[in-house]
Amino acid sequence: MLSEAAWWAGLGFTVRKRHLTAWKAAMVQRLPELIETVHRETGKPVGDATLKAGLAIEHIGWAAGHARRVLGRRKVSPGLLMAHQSASVAYKPLGVIGVIGPWNYPVFTPLGSIAYALAAGNAVVFKPSEYTPGVGVWLAERFEEAVGRPVLQVVTGLG
Repeated sequence: MLSEAAWWAGLGFTVRKRHLTAWKAAMVQRLPELIETVHRETGKPVGDATLKAGLAIEHIGWAAGHARRVLGRRKVSPGLLMAHQSASVAYKPLGVIGVIGPWNYPVFTPLGSIAYALAAGNAVVFKPSEYTPGVGVWLAERFEEAVGRPVLQVVTGLG
């Protein structure tokens, strides 16, 4: 996972955005599968599962489209004592981020954290609820299909 994390972090915002957009497209293309998995594992009505899945997928689009603006290097004031100097702030990926998902919103709740962590350049290990492991596996499989590397991995099992 560490080599995957280093590879992903090294891609930069533009390439990560392209990969995240491809992941989003792969999820949209196979959305009925995700909806059926959520319905089967949680017992949610299909309409509710559809709404939550659609909203969750929008997390990916927002994260991909705004990561550079939110996290990219930017100039800041150096302060009065260093008025003739320049200063900037840049954020670096942390490495591997763990995300734990609940059973009752197995896509919507964790996908925000997953998408934002990925857009920031981090690899992710996702632990879905033991009641909704299929959702977590499905998300990771679609990611690997779209990106070609297991930057998002899933650990299933009891809490």
